[in-house]
Amino acid sequence: MSELIDAVGAACRRLAPAGWGDLLGAHGLDITAADLGAELLRPLPDIRREAPGIEDFAAEATRAVEPGRPAHSLLLHAFASPNVVSGPGGEPLRDFPTLDEIAAVENLVFGIQTPSLAEIGAQFPGTLMAIAVFAAEYRPGPETVHRRHADMCLSRTGVARVGTADALYDAARRGFLPFDDRDAHAFRVLPARYDAYLSVQLRGRFDLFGPMNFDLGQAFTAGMASDETRNFWVPVHKLFNGSECLRGLDLTVELTAHHVNEKLRRVHRELRRDGHDTGWDAPQIDGPPFIFTEGIAELAPQLGPGMLAPLPHPLVAEALLDGAPVDFIVPPDPQGSFSPSLTIASAGRARHAPEYVHVRHAVGEDGSVEDLNDDPDVVQRVNAGGYRARHYVDFSGDGWIAASVPQLAVQVPRNVPAYSLVTAPDFYPNCDQRELVEWWLQRVPTALRNRVWQTPPLTLSDERLAPNIELPGARFRGEDDTVTAIVALPLREVPQQRPLEVGATQRHSHLPDGAAGVFAPGWDTSVDETGGVAHLAGYGLGSPFPEDSKLCAALSSFWPAVAPDSGRSFSQVFPTATPLTDAEIGSVGDLPWDGVAGPRAIGGDVVEYAAFEFVDYVQSALDNSFTLALTGQVDVPEYEARVLVAARAYLALGVPPNTDVWSILSFRVVADGQDGAELAEAEAAAGITLAGNRYRVEFGRRASQTPDPQDHRKVRVQLAERATLFAGAEAALLVKRAGGAWQAVATA
Repeated sequence: MSELIDAVGAACRRLAPAGWGDLLGAHGLDITAADLGAELLRPLPDIRREAPGIEDFAAEATRAVEPGRPAHSLLLHAFASPNVVSGPGGEPLRDFPTLDEIAAVENLVFGIQTPSLAEIGAQFPGTLMAIAVFAAEYRPGPETVHRRHADMCLSRTGVARVGTADALYDAARRGFLPFDDRDAHAFRVLPARYDAYLSVQLRGRFDLFGPMNFDLGQAFTAGMASDETRNFWVPVHKLFNGSECLRGLDLTVELTAHHVNEKLRRVHRELRRDGHDTGWDAPQIDGPPFIFTEGIAELAPQLGPGMLAPLPHPLVAEALLDGAPVDFIVPPDPQGSFSPSLTIASAGRARHAPEYVHVRHAVGEDGSVEDLNDDPDVVQRVNAGGYRARHYVDFSGDGWIAASVPQLAVQVPRNVPAYSLVTAPDFYPNCDQRELVEWWLQRVPTALRNRVWQTPPLTLSDERLAPNIELPGARFRGEDDTVTAIVALPLREVPQQRPLEVGATQRHSHLPDGAAGVFAPGWDTSVDETGGVAHLAGYGLGSPFPEDSKLCAALSSFWPAVAPDSGRSFSQVFPTATPLTDAEIGSVGDLPWDGVAGPRAIGGDVVEYAAFEFVDYVQSALDNSFTLALTGQVDVPEYEARVLVAARAYLALGVPPNTDVWSILSFRVVADGQDGAELAEAEAAAGITLAGNRYRVEFGRRASQTPDPQDHRKVRVQLAERATLFAGAEAALLVKRAGGAWQAVATA
C-alpha cells in the first residue's frame, strides 16, 4: 500500500465512527475497505446529490477520488467542504478532518495514478511551465471561479491578517476564526495556506480556468486591457513530497516565507527627499525598527501543511531601537490634514511611503510624552511641526512564499513565488468583498447603485497590478499584473450547473476576493510606481495602519466589508452608507468597534459627538479598545440590508446621501419588545405592514454646534428637526417628520 493511501486510510478509520462511515456509506463508499485504493477509484452509481452539503458536488463526478480532479472527488469534497456537517439522517457529525487529513486526500487526488512530467507537459504543448506557489481554498459552488459546482480556487496572492492572539481552527467550518470567546477585544491571527503547483502560462479564458470576475475591472477603469490579452499562471498539478507525485521522481518540496515591514524607513526617506531633517538617516534607517523582517509571519506546520500564520502582537506598539523608544522631528505640514496626521504627499495614485503618519505623542527634552489630543490646538500643533514625536509600528507586511523542488531544478527551472500580504484586521469577517460586488452589480436597483459607495467595492482579486517589485529577493516582474487573480484548475468539459443555494461559508478567506481593492491609499495594500510600473506595496498604508483606518471608517465605509462605517460618529458630518447599530457604534452599551462612544443625546434636542480631530485610532489600538465582537456577527444578508436601508432612507427624506446637514442619530434592528408599539402605530397610520428584518432609523437636521465646555474632545450639536423612519424589505419606508403623521414613502 502506498504512503498516500496509508495516510488517507488512517484518516478514514479515525473518522468512520464519528459518523463519516455512515455519511459516505450512504453514497455507496466504504471508507474502511481493506483495499481502500480500489474502493476510492470504483465508480459510485448512487451518489446522493440531494444530501445536505453534497448539493454542489460536480454533476459529472462518479468516484471518491478522480485522478487529478479535486472537484470530482467525493471524498475530498466531503472532507473539505464547510457545508458537509451532518450524516445521512441529518444527525451532526461528531468529529471533522484536520487540515493534515484534508491535505492527505488532496495529495492522493493528484497521486493515486501518478503522472510523469512529460505527460503533464503534453497536455499543454508549446506553453511555458514553471513551479508556482498559490494560496488555495476548496470552496462551495457560489464562491468558485465558474460558479457551477464546488471546486478548488487558487491565487498567487494570499491574505493573512494580524492579531493579538493565536490562530483558532474551527474544524466544522474547515477554516479559521478571528474571535476569542475569553476576550472581546482580542483578535486572533488569521493564517493563509499555500501550495506549490506545476503551472503553465496561458491567456485568460473563462471557459477553461478563468479568472474569476473575468474582465470586471474593465467596467470601472478606462482603457484597461481585457483578461483575454493577459498572461496567467494556471495550476495543473500539485507538488508534494515523495515518489507518488511525479512518476520516476522522489520529490522534496520546501516552502520558504519572507516578509518585510518598511513603513518607517519609507517615512524618513521621503521626508529627507523633501528636504526635512527628521533626526534619522542611513544607515540607521536601514535596520529595525525602521525596516524589519522578523516577527511578522512564519510558516506554521503545526497548523497544517503550507500554513502561514502571523505572529501575535499588540495591534500597535512603540518602535524600539536597542530597547529604547524611537522618536523623530516632525516637519511643518502647512497644508494640514483633517486627521490630524503628518501627511506625506503622494504622486498621483503612487504612494512611495505611508500617506498618514501618527505624530500625536510629543516627546519633551526630558523624555516625557505629551498626548497632543489633550491640547485644544492639536491641529495647529501638528501642522506647525518642529517637535519630536514618538514612532509606533504595526506588524503588517508584504513578502513572498517561494517553493524549492531540487529534483525539478533542471526540467522546470523557473520558480514563481506567491505574493503574501500580512495585513490589518477585517471587522466584517463574515462578509466578503466579492459577495458585495456581485450583489451591487446584479441586484441593487440602478436608482440606488450610485448612491451607495464613494468608490466601487472592487476586490483585490479584480485589480490587475504587479506584486511589489521593490521587494529584494522576490524576483517579481513588472509584467506580472495578474498576481491577485483567482483561477481554477483547467476544466476538461463544460460543467453542468449544480444548485448554488447552499450555506455561505463563515470563516476567514485568505484569497484576495475577501480583501479590499486599492485606492486612496487602501486597507489591505496600497499602490506605488517604480520605473513606470504600477505595483502593489504594503508600505503605502498608514504608519501604523490605524492612522488611516479612521479616515476609511469616516468616509462612508470606504472599504465595504472590512472597514466599519463610522460616518455618523463624529462632529464633522460624513455620509453614512452602511450604518452601524447604536450598540456597534457605541451610542449604547460599552462595545463600540473602535473604542469611541457614538453620538448620545444629552437632553432636549442636543446631541453630543466626539470631535473628529481628537479621535485617535492609534491610541485606541494602544488602549486595546478595538473589538469585532459585534461587527463580527454581521453576515452578508444583514450587511446588504443595511446598505439598502440607508440609501432608501436618504431618498425618503429627500436629501442627498452626502448632505452636511442631515445625519443619522440612531440605527437599530427592531426586536421583539423593542420599538414594537411605535412600529405598530406607524404601520396602522400608513396602511402598510413591513416584512423581513425591520430597522428603526432616526435622522437629525443640524442647526448649530458648540464645543463641550467641559471637554474639548466633544462637540454639542443643536438639532433643528428630527425624522424617524422604519424600513423593511420593501422599497417603501414609513416616515414621520417633526409634528407630522406617519406616512409611507415610496423609494427605488
